[in-house]
Amino acid sequence: MNFTETLRQAPDALFCANNWNLSFPHSDDIKQIHCGKLQLKYESLKVHEMKISIPLKDIMIAPGRRFNPAEHTGQDVIKRIRKVYGVIAEVMDVAVDNGMVHIEFRDATPEKHREAMKKLRQGIDEAQKGQPAKSINLFREVLAVIPENLDARRNMARAHLDLGSIEQAKKLYQEVLQLKPADHDAAIALGNIYARNENNPEVAAFYYDLCLQHHPDDAMLSCNYAALMFQTGEFQKAEVLFKQAVRGNLPNAYYGLALLYKMSGQPDAARSVLETMFARIPHATLAGGHAAIYAEAQNLYNELAGGSKQ
Repeated sequence: MNFTETLRQAPDALFCANNWNLSFPHSDDIKQIHCGKLQLKYESLKVHEMKISIPLKDIMIAPGRRFNPAEHTGQDVIKRIRKVYGVIAEVMDVAVDNGMVHIEFRDATPEKHREAMKKLRQGIDEAQKGQPAKSINLFREVLAVIPENLDARRNMARAHLDLGSIEQAKKLYQEVLQLKPADHDAAIALGNIYARNENNPEVAAFYYDLCLQHHPDDAMLSCNYAALMFQTGEFQKAEVLFKQAVRGNLPNAYYGLALLYKMSGQPDAARSVLETMFARIPHATLAGGHAAIYAEAQNLYNELAGGSKQ
């Protein structure tokens, strides 16, 4: 494979695949269990918490664009939020005051709230069974009663991705960020969508950077951001991000950094990175999803080793 082909094809291999992340309320504050590729997050939710306040500067006016006081008024923000939420806006009040946006949702009765939470769990069960369409219907019923429930929005967005409904997934993730601008799952998911589905690196970088500001130790995020920078030819930034991701012992990050060094004429540095990877991640301990990238790393190492003997 020549240099141009490597530059074009490598980024897809460097991106880390996302696990299915599902979340729903539980009596404890936060619990996590793992079941194969499935990760469930249990987050507590207090029924009386129906008010949300967000700094005006964190409001998203459009995909990849924050509120700018020089370009938008408080009324613009209110209109934007109501437009994003559509019919849900009928059960919420929005106000702008002293640089803050205040969103208040009208309370559901305790009985309706309990029934909605039951449907949220049922939706997660359907998602686990590989029934995204059924789960979407259940999550939609949850949001009709508790429109501020972020877990239902995230999970519905992921189900839409599984069905190939990219636009619906984007809309839901953007709604999550309207309510929680630092939300990890929504920001990284939008970054991945704009990078891999929309071929829009500028907006993808916006969401990756947004997420990285709040989650600087997320190795998968750093690796995906590095792959995007690799793809757009911003190699210095890619190197920094790959080095951050290597701390999380991701095979994709080691391979990406080694490939970057090879392409920049530093074969010794590339070999050193791969040798470190093989020492820290023995093949016998490798997760199944990383087998392909590990094989690519071994091929690259053999190529580098062969070149050094010539």
